[in-house]
Amino acid sequence: MAAAPWCSGQACEPLELATAVRIRSGLLIFFYKFGRHFYCMIPSKAECLRLLEKYKVPEHIKEHILQVTRIAIFLGERISKKGQSINLPLLEAASLLHDLDKHLTFEEVQNHGHITAKTLKELDYEELVPLIIRHRMTAINSPGLDTLEEKILYYADMRVNHDRIVSLRERIDYIKERYGTRSPEAMQKICSAEPLVLKIEKEILKKAGVSERLEGLRIGK
Repeated sequence: MAAAPWCSGQACEPLELATAVRIRSGLLIFFYKFGRHFYCMIPSKAECLRLLEKYKVPEHIKEHILQVTRIAIFLGERISKKGQSINLPLLEAASLLHDLDKHLTFEEVQNHGHITAKTLKELDYEELVPLIIRHRMTAINSPGLDTLEEKILYYADMRVNHDRIVSLRERIDYIKERYGTRSPEAMQKICSAEPLVLKIEKEILKKAGVSERLEGLRIGK
């Protein structure tokens, strides 16, 4: 009997061949179920932009998204050059898709991010989900931010009002006025997050070696 490709160089007996097939099948099933933990599925920039078109994201939200992405990549590259490990493709993709459902959740802000998360899971882009879920201001209260990529995207989004880069103070004041006035509970969550947001700013800017002016950032369309 000829040697099977998964056997050693010697010929396999029928029982050995059957065992080898079961092992090989088991490995394939294992990879199918768990391989995503070892191999990241991250959409390219072109794919992210295609998704923005597919889900009909309005132009003004796209402008916000692109500005947030510029800041996130600027900070990520700065931090990476200083020796910190940053998954830049993951950061870019999550930045480009962080507001994919924004136009669908204006009135139900509690759903913001969750619709996008569901869509990304269906597309096998689960690695992006934690960053998407945790980019909202009050997410810093719970579940909190774990990775540098999550912190960078969170902070980048906190520096952009519409398509304009603003100070963190201006952005927080805008969020209070826009969302905090909806209910005392909403305002309480925003106020609880505020000192944590300021702490994140100090951490990210120190790691990037820039001030809140973001020296070196190129602004453009």
